[in-house]
Amino acid sequence: MNQTSWRHHYIPQFYLNGFTTPENRFRIFNVQSGKFVKNGKEFHPESYFFEKNANTIITKKEKTDFIEKHYAKVDSRNAEIFNRINQSSPEDKFNISDDDIATLQHFVGVMYWRIPSNYNEVRDIISRKTLKELGLIITNEKNEQITKPELEKRLKSDNNFFKAMKSFFADISYPELFDCNTQLHILSVPNMLSSVCSDNPIICENPSRFRVYTDDFIFPLSSNRIFIRGKKREKVSAIIKPYIDLIIYKQAKNYVSFTNDNYRKDLDNIFHKLGYSLNELRKKVFEDIVE
Repeated sequence: MNQTSWRHHYIPQFYLNGFTTPENRFRIFNVQSGKFVKNGKEFHPESYFFEKNANTIITKKEKTDFIEKHYAKVDSRNAEIFNRINQSSPEDKFNISDDDIATLQHFVGVMYWRIPSNYNEVRDIISRKTLKELGLIITNEKNEQITKPELEKRLKSDNNFFKAMKSFFADISYPELFDCNTQLHILSVPNMLSSVCSDNPIICENPSRFRVYTDDFIFPLSSNRIFIRGKKREKVSAIIKPYIDLIIYKQAKNYVSFTNDNYRKDLDNIFHKLGYSLNELRKKVFEDIVE
């Protein structure tokens, strides 16, 4: 019998592999406690950035992980694209096509709704929109649409519905992309002392009203590749990479991975010396990296 999976990564393992040591490890910093987990012990990506049964539909009769299987298909498709990007260079245009760029854009959408930092936004949308506005209808055994407010209310309050919707949002909102003419592109940036990732890796200029398929964003693909929506500058300042790492670190909800303990201290020093708020730093990075 096939067992139902339970270790469900909201940051996919293939993605985390781009931010590890050559031995495929990293240290985990807990931003809530302000300490490294287990005194700086190194972990493999499978050990962190997951939730137990996050994508398991649980009823009185059964458990099923079809949502996790859906994510696995998305991850597998993107892992192949990431691999080509990381093994290529700007001179050969990272060995990707326009279709690959569209797939990457969809992946950013999937990631946005998948991470715990945005769970409250998912719940807010579910609570204030009707099923019809969410792209859903209830039908009877004759496939006839029915309207039952109490049934809709009960369905929307079910945690299984929340799990399904957070996996669905990236698809139902994808048509918004056709209203966006802003360029998507990949930049190669210098490797720093450490690779940094967190449980909130998508940088947007205004997180309180971000639309993933139309607004500008910065999304690290690995320690030295970033995916951007915005008008690209001909030259990007060398200091931009630690600024990006700093934002990824400071906007984390619970966990940040580092491959070098001292780099976290360096980033804290930079943040202190700059004297910016996190939102001011986001604005500066967008001014420096996109027009």
